[in-house]
Amino acid sequence: MTENLPLGKLPFDLLARLLSQAPIKDTRVLYGPGIGLDCAVIDLGERLLVFKSDPITFATDDIGWYAVQINANDIATTGAEPRWMLATLLLPENA
Repeated sequence: MTENLPLGKLPFDLLARLLSQAPIKDTRVLYGPGIGLDCAVIDLGERLLVFKSDPITFATDDIGWYAVQINANDIATTGAEPRWMLATLLLPENA
């Protein structure tokens, strides 16, 4: 029997199970996916690429500003310079 997932983010236990079944075998992935991890780091040879995408669920006013600031802050805390934007959209039901 198939069970529908609740709206929004995956439950932590399901996410943990999915991540455990998809190990990262590429040695260039220095810091990969995990629950509560803010960024991923990929070794590109001469440089490292730090990236992240975090859905913003609490703000309705200035949502774009918050999306940029929160994601850029998480990258900056690693010592990297935020240069590009990855967006995660959580759309309302029936959108």
